[in-house]
Amino acid sequence: QLGLGCARSSGVGVSVRSMVLVKVAYGALFVVALPIVLFWWASATADIVTLPVVQYAPLGPVLIGAGLLLMIAGGISLWVFGRGLPMSPFPPPVYVSRSVYRITPHPIYVGFVLACFGAALHAESPSGTWLVTPAVLLACAALVLGFERHEIRARFEGSKVQKPLIALPPPSR
Repeated sequence: QLGLGCARSSGVGVSVRSMVLVKVAYGALFVVALPIVLFWWASATADIVTLPVVQYAPLGPVLIGAGLLLMIAGGISLWVFGRGLPMSPFPPPVYVSRSVYRITPHPIYVGFVLACFGAALHAESPSGTWLVTPAVLLACAALVLGFERHEIRARFEGSKVQKPLIALPPPSR
């Protein structure tokens, strides 16, 4: 199965239609609602953040494009090679270390941070550059280090895990 369909979810008796709706709503939360909230946050704090504007507006669309490409490549890789969706509550059943996951273990988060920074640069937004983007970066790192890293290791304990080219440092023992 490719992540959208499951006859029953953990024996709870959830229909396929209900699971599809839950997954679509969860995806929309991050694809639509989160960017809107981040844009609002940057706008609402524009008068509070008085740090200088970073004068690289032309670089903004490049970073947005690179970020979107990383996110799309990560999602497609999870769909094709992992046979699932890029959603923590509905993880793919197969570990993915090919494609863009050979470069970084979290291309969707890296891409999202790049796109946020690109949008801030393009908008010449000090708040987006100095408040929103660092908060997004820290939230992604906290999610990976505090939850996903442990969950992925436990779920794919027997899988061959290749070290990507760019990764966070391993946990200290």
